[in-house]
Amino acid sequence: MLLAEFSIIDYGFRIETTTHALRRMKERDINPAVVGEVIKGLDYKIMFYNNSGEEIAIIDKGHDIAVIIEVRLYKVVVITVIDRSNIHIKEGTLLEQIA
Repeated sequence: MLLAEFSIIDYGFRIETTTHALRRMKERDINPAVVGEVIKGLDYKIMFYNNSGEEIAIIDKGHDIAVIIEVRLYKVVVITVIDRSNIHIKEGTLLEQIA
């Protein structure tokens, strides 16, 4: 499902979710628009992860959530969303924090 679209340095990005992520957002009463804003909060840093094959955990303490993503050819795929910012990060997952 498409959550949002945005541009960074003249490159268009799409934010899409897995079925698993949609279920978790619904179960945890997390607004998909907030998830989109958290991802957009990475701003130009998203370019560093484009097509890297890495999972990135974005911790947003302001919304007290963690969003796990992968960026595949200008498409941000939301893998899951956790309803707290204090989480255990799986080994090999990169970490970004947003105030």
